[in-house]
Amino acid sequence: MIQIVIDHEKCDGCGICIDVCHKGPRIFKIEKVGNKNMCVVQDASYCNICTTCLSKCPKKAINLIKNGNEKCNKN
Repeated sequence: MIQIVIDHEKCDGCGICIDVCHKGPRIFKIEKVGNKNMCVVQDASYCNICTTCLSKCPKKAINLIKNGNEKCNKN
């Protein structure tokens, strides 16, 4: 099981993760939380662990965890 973790301190809701991932619109969505737009994970089951979202996120706000262990961190 994969878990996608968004660091909301870093994320500015730019939406690049949605644009670069071929499953992006199924995995991510941008929501307004308080007065800030940010990415939230809506369904991580579509993730195939390609790590494109990690490498393209300009804020390095995305981490992937597989089976409780940090799988990828491009920070």
